[in-house]
Amino acid sequence: MDRKKSIKYGIILLLIVSISGYYVYQHALEMDLAKPAVMMIVSTNLSETGTPMVNNVTIEEIAIPFFYKTADSIPKFPEVDANIRLNTLMAPPASYWASAYRYEEGEFPLKLFFREGSEPKAGDILIITIRLVSGTGAIQYKTTAFHCWQCEE
Repeated sequence: MDRKKSIKYGIILLLIVSISGYYVYQHALEMDLAKPAVMMIVSTNLSETGTPMVNNVTIEEIAIPFFYKTADSIPKFPEVDANIRLNTLMAPPASYWASAYRYEEGEFPLKLFFREGSEPKAGDILIITIRLVSGTGAIQYKTTAFHCWQCEE
């Protein structure tokens, strides 16, 4: 009888932990259990010579749950990719590489995640390197965008 009681309590405990974890997962941003990230939309088109180029970049500061897995994205050529450095080009990368498959010209969303310990502070300048990479892995176009973190615009 003692074994059945132990199993019953173990199942109840597992159920409570599972429900609590699901609640935290669903409400992590509301509970201020978040870390910063950047959502970018990169617009591309073809130049007069037929080479691709970036014509617009939209940058939005977002928050993601603290337990969200962050890593470099896997390249799929041809692609558009981006990386962030903070305040100076000589700084080490502050974010993981983000990339999106570039099947044709258009708008490509990129979500950039900061490395642990490299999160920006209010007033930091994000230096975002954006590259258009060909199907062979050669860089076709490269540009830089700038964004002031948590600055009033």
